[in-house]
Amino acid sequence: MDDMARLVAAEHIKELKARYFRFVDTKDWAGLRGLFCDHATLHYTDSNPDTGPQPVDQAMVFIGETLADAATIHHGHMPEIEILTSDTARAIWAMEDRVFWPEGSRNPYGLYQMQGWGHYHETYERHGEQWLIATLKLTRLRRLIELQPARAL
Repeated sequence: MDDMARLVAAEHIKELKARYFRFVDTKDWAGLRGLFCDHATLHYTDSNPDTGPQPVDQAMVFIGETLADAATIHHGHMPEIEILTSDTARAIWAMEDRVFWPEGSRNPYGLYQMQGWGHYHETYERHGEQWLIATLKLTRLRRLIELQPARAL
């Protein structure tokens, strides 16, 4: 690949990740699913450390159930994108997210709000003219949480 083709590929991957964040925050689950290869795996290491990478469709259920009634804000920064071949790439993205669940929410962790910082480690494949996420692993450097208020019995 020449330099121009690498730059174009990197820009397409940046757009892909921007859509990822927007689709999570707007709860466009079908749009989010469309960003991944059918064989993709996702690994959210802080959600359940005993669980390894999940197949994409299983991960979509987890994301949808966990964030269904939450207001979320996701930001990705400073991508380190490496174009490996004309059809494969990998990247590391610095990230910050904030998640707010309404009081009384039934989220699986009993959280009221969470703020986190870390990195997305991803690989990508190009299918036709479209870049898709093949693997996603989120690692956190720090996480602040606030639990749901205790309810009177």
